[in-house]
This record gives sequence, structure tokens and C-alpha cells, in this order.
Amino acid sequence: GGSARALGLIIMMRRSLKPFDVAGRRLKPGDTVRVVGAPELKGMSRAALRETRAAFHHLVGTYRKIDSFDRDGLAEIFFRVRRGPLAGLHSVAIEPFLLRRKRERLTPTRGSRGIV
Repeated sequence: GGSARALGLIIMMRRSLKPFDVAGRRLKPGDTVRVVGAPELKGMSRAALRETRAAFHHLVGTYRKIDSFDRDGLAEIFFRVRRGPLAGLHSVAIEPFLLRRKRERLTPTRGSRGIV
């Protein structure tokens, strides 16, 4: 039926995801990123939707490390919530365009203080 076709289209679209953040910068496992948005969560059961929506609400605006990318190109992030109803270890798979790679600070190296 139509739902299998729609699911196939979603999977095909997801496989085309490239590892680039919202600003077009390449992402790789180990990068620290800021979660700048939450994905659409259509098609989830009511119970799963409640927990997943709460997890993304907790994540948006925070910095996390990318653990890996799945076969569909989604960034996998593992995180711990220390207190509250969501307390525990969680993982999410999120589209790379909902992330912003943290800029690396330029730290002066030893001996480069400009002293002559």
C-alpha cells in the first residue's frame, strides 16, 4: 500500500544525508556539536513520541559529541540525563543539518607569546 511506498521514500531520502552541519561544515565522529533543532517525529507511537520529544527538548541548545553516523547518515549521540523523569542514559539519531559544529579555539602554543 501507500504507507510502504512512503516509508521507502523516507529511507531513500535519509540515505542521501551527507555529514554537513547547518553551516555546511563537514562533521565526523568525535566532533563537538551544538544541537540547534529537533527532527520531525511523525509516525511514532504516542508513548515513544512522549519520551523522544522530551529527550530532544533536553538536547536542543546543548553541546554534545558525535559518537558515530548510522547507515542513513544520521549522527548518533549518546548522553546522560542526571536528574528528573528522564534520568538515565539515552541515545538519539539526528539529521546532521540540525547540528552546528563547535568552532575550535586557536590556543597559542608554548613559546608563541610574541616575545622577541
